Amino acid sequence: IITFPWEKPPKQWHQTVIFAASYNPPHNGHLAMLQYLSTRYTKVIAVVGFNPDKKYLVSPDERAELLREMLKSANVTNIQVEVVEGYIWRYAKRVGATLFFRGIRSWEKDGRDERALQILNTWGPILLGPLYIPIPTIYIEGDPKYNHVSSTLIRQICSESAGKSQQEEQVNSLSELVPKNVAAKVAKLYYQQRKQ
Repeated sequence: IITFPWEKPPKQWHQTVIFAASYNPPHNGHLAMLQYLSTRYTKVIAVVGFNPDKKYLVSPDERAELLREMLKSANVTNIQVEVVEGYIWRYAKRVGATLFFRGIRSWEKDGRDERALQILNTWGPILLGPLYIPIPTIYIEGDPKYNHVSSTLIRQICSESAGKSQQEEQVNSLSELVPKNVAAKVAKLYYQQRKQ
């Protein structure tokens, strides 16, 4: 686990790493971790994972586009955003990634779910093939100032009734959780999808 405060790396390692999440939607906590990883590694791939059998209110491609806008406004150039269906470890092997990163608020809050994913990423290549040495997973603990931020909270704010008078207040609330330049887009996207 990389605990917070994050150490400034002595140099940028020439490796491709993957930071996978649902990004449903992406928020300031995700952005902070991605920015840190971009200082440590020459190439970071933010993977928006999805299960093709599951129905999402906001599509993985729409979430990926939100994340790209956030990264562009943060002036980060060595992070690419990809939508990946199915097992992410297969994709990771294909692109030559050497490490998986997963963000956690704390082990107490997120540890159980993360352990299940780690087991899948470790045993998947052995049991489901193609057979190769599993890619290690490293957990990165989020900045405590974002501990209250979660995709669930953002979706909850967006699902509240948003008449014209409430929309500005909703965007102001979201601006504390996502970058200001995408707050209105997040509000509109998640509110509209809820109504459909």
